[in-house]
Amino acid sequence: MTDQLEIPAVFMRGGTSRGLMFHKNDLPLQIDKLSEYLLKIMGSPDIRQINGMGGGTSVTSKVCIISKSSEKEIDIDYLFAQVEVDRAYVDFEPTCGNMLAAVGPYAIEEGLVKPSNGQTTVCVRSVNTGSLINLSIPTPNSKVIYSGNYKIDGVPFKGAPILLNFTELEGVKTGKLFPTNEFVTKINNIWVTCIDLGNPMILALAKDFAIKGNETYEELNLNRDLFKRIEKIRKIAAIQMGMGDVTGKVLPKFALLSSSTKSGKIRSRYFTPYSCHQTHAVTGSLCVASSCLIPNTIAYSLFDKEQEEQISVIIEHPLGEIECSVNLNEKFKDNLHQRKNLINSCGIYRTSRKIMKGLVYVPI
Repeated sequence: MTDQLEIPAVFMRGGTSRGLMFHKNDLPLQIDKLSEYLLKIMGSPDIRQINGMGGGTSVTSKVCIISKSSEKEIDIDYLFAQVEVDRAYVDFEPTCGNMLAAVGPYAIEEGLVKPSNGQTTVCVRSVNTGSLINLSIPTPNSKVIYSGNYKIDGVPFKGAPILLNFTELEGVKTGKLFPTNEFVTKINNIWVTCIDLGNPMILALAKDFAIKGNETYEELNLNRDLFKRIEKIRKIAAIQMGMGDVTGKVLPKFALLSSSTKSGKIRSRYFTPYSCHQTHAVTGSLCVASSCLIPNTIAYSLFDKEQEEQISVIIEHPLGEIECSVNLNEKFKDNLHQRKNLINSCGIYRTSRKIMKGLVYVPI
């Protein structure tokens, strides 16, 4: 007997993030009680998260809650929870694209999806945003494999490539691809692009915030004046995007962009928003990459295409690069004046690894 509650869990890395995977049925349904459990499990609030499973950073304090979907032709419902490190708050507003790379293997190995011999497609509905993601998981001999030769920057070892193909992306939170009804909006004398594609986000020029855009994440995290300027504009932009007061919330996210020295690439520093991401969020990559192909946006002005028909964009982040393939609507040019129905889907490759399976303990 123990004075702690036992809950089955799997500890996994997905992309450049890490967190715990749970079956929905093993956790409370009531959101306040669920938040209480997750804070205790991860060890928040505490910058070290010494009393829980969290790793002391936003990218290592994540939770995925998985269940069979009731929707026809959709396999899995994926509820994401961002457990704040230094305050007692769990945010269910955003989703996490990196952790999606762990959702597919988890669903297969937990018996929620039947594997195929060779490659298994797992259709996932993001409960947080409503977007749809098709995951292609390597399953030779109908078994999940994690080892492979695919390398993603921000992870020290290679793994099996998992394709994340995002659809139904436009306006997931605000109802509009461009929530301010403009490709660029001027806020406090700074031009920004407000875009809602997979997650709502604000894009701005690095030079307008007195940085070069090639700084390390450590440098930027020490620049508290920078964060004050970002937060001031983020709050105003959120109101104009129809999101209301976002004080203490992580959406919309923010990125400072600059041009790369190479064509086909763009440089980005992504903010979570209260720290600079060590690499780049997947959903943030969808916004940046798609904006590179949409005329009159902040990103478009910085992106030098290798060829006119290019749909693949490489984003340079502090620890390397992430590549995103953008599938444009066949009526893209005709739809530009409407500022909608521009992006059909976006694809990104990630890897994952199962680290531990067992029980986590919640103090009662």
